[in-house]
Order: sequence, then C-alpha cells, then structure tokens
Amino acid sequence: MKNILVVLDGSESDEHVLGQAVQVATANGGDIHLFMVVYDSIEELNRYVGFDNYAEVKQAILDEAEVRLRVLTDKFGDRFSSSMHWGRRWHFSVVSEARKLSADLIIKAVHRHSRIAEFLHTPEDWHLLREASCPVWLVNDTAEHIDKVVAAFSTLEETPEHRTLGERVLLKARDLSAALGVELHVVSVIPDWLNSQAVIAPVPAMPGQFPYMLADLGEDALDRAEKILNKSLESMNIKADVTEVRTGFVDIEMADAVGGSGVLVIGSAAARNLPGKVAAKLFGNTSEKVIHHVLGDVLVVH
Repeated sequence: MKNILVVLDGSESDEHVLGQAVQVATANGGDIHLFMVVYDSIEELNRYVGFDNYAEVKQAILDEAEVRLRVLTDKFGDRFSSSMHWGRRWHFSVVSEARKLSADLIIKAVHRHSRIAEFLHTPEDWHLLREASCPVWLVNDTAEHIDKVVAAFSTLEETPEHRTLGERVLLKARDLSAALGVELHVVSVIPDWLNSQAVIAPVPAMPGQFPYMLADLGEDALDRAEKILNKSLESMNIKADVTEVRTGFVDIEMADAVGGSGVLVIGSAAARNLPGKVAAKLFGNTSEKVIHHVLGDVLVVH
C-alpha cells in the first residue's frame, strides 16, 4: 500500500480520511495523491437556463475548492500531488487516475450519519467498487480510534479463484493492521447447525455405519473450518492476534466482530464488464449483505 489515491469531496470528512492515508503511507514509506471531486448544481442550471457568467462562477467554485485543499494539506505539513474533477460522473476519473498512478489503495470517506450501505446506493459508488484496479477503503467519518483490523476469511474453498481471493484478503488485512499498529483478527463464519430446527433429523446411515445427527455434522464442520483457517494462516506465515470461527449469519457475525471502531477487510468477486444495474446486483452477494450491517470501516479487495 505504497501508492495511495485519496478521494476528497470538500466535506469535513476530508481531514479524517487524509489522516488515515498519511498513517498508512508513513508506515509503508508510500506516496499520496489527492483527487478532489468538485461539483455544483449550477451545472444543471446552466444547461436548462443558461447565463452569461457561468464560466466565471464555475471557476470561482474551483478556486474555492483549491483553497480548501491547500488549507487541508498544510495541516499535515506536507505537499501532496493533486488533481481535480468537475462533475457527477467522477468514478471514471478516479479509476483512470488510480491506474495511471499504479495505486495500491483508494481511500474514500463515507458519512457517519448513514450506513455504508446507503453510500453504495448511487451508480458512481457501485462503479468505483466494481471497476477499481486496487482495493477500496471506505472510511467512516468518525473520530473513534481504529482498534483492530478484521479479515473476513471463507473456509469453503469453492474454487481456485476463491482461494486466491481469500489469500489476498489475508495479506491486505495483515498489511493494514501493521500500518495502523492494531491487532489483526481473522474471522470465519459457518451456518449455525446446532441451532437448526433440523438437528433432530437423523442422516440416513450407510451400511455398517451408525446414524449421525446434524448436530454432530455441525461440530465436524466447525472443526474442519478451524483446521482450514489455521492451516491457511500457517502456510502464509501470517500471525493473527485473534482467530475465530463463528456460527450464524455471516452478515450479523462479521458486523459484530468489527464493531464500531474496527476495519473489515472483505473480498468481492464482483462481476466486471457488465451493465451497471446487473453488476451492482452481482457485487459479491455475501459482501453486500455484510457491508449493509457494518458500522466501522470497510476495505474491499477484488
């Protein structure tokens, strides 16, 4: 995470977002590029009505944004490279800028008064998460100190692609926890077999075998998940402060694990090169459910 692209919008959240970026960049010896999104409804007004001094008013708005940007960077005692974009459709420029910079991370703020899920309701946000060439860190504009990084790790190992994605999640979570100087937690969630209404139903036995109850199978699944989790961490030489396999609904359990002051690192197998509405619905189904409930920060890894 040495090349960081920070997306700013001129709000009070900008200082908090830049502060997080500076902390990560300082730890990794990285560089920060600022991308300021600027827009005003004067654009639509000019399209419908038109007025003589539109260009002057627009330039005045851009100049004001430039001043805010310089005041912000002066607070951190450093000069960052920066660029600006005028317009609603900012995701094209962000994605293009990230590729040009070979960015390792994109950081953008979300506002605390609304959940991250609400932030994701606009087309631009979906496009950013789907098309970004690097992980996207959604930072809540909160003054709370981040106390842990939680990696959401799946033990299903459905395909080689899923395994590779799981490894990327672990690596990014490890790097982020080291940069922030906080604990690394690795959490997996499997269905809660023991509380299923079907636990009383026996599984038909094979010849020469005793019948198993679903409760027994649930315990076996839990043991298997723990072994896969520990084996994965060992093979990647990653030392987590906490490793945990939970049972229940993945969205609820992961949100509980992260709390209000943690960072969730989660993988998304988002479908690319698809129409916006289709891709939005296919954005890592499980990831979407988890993000809806999480109150802390979220780092989405493709």
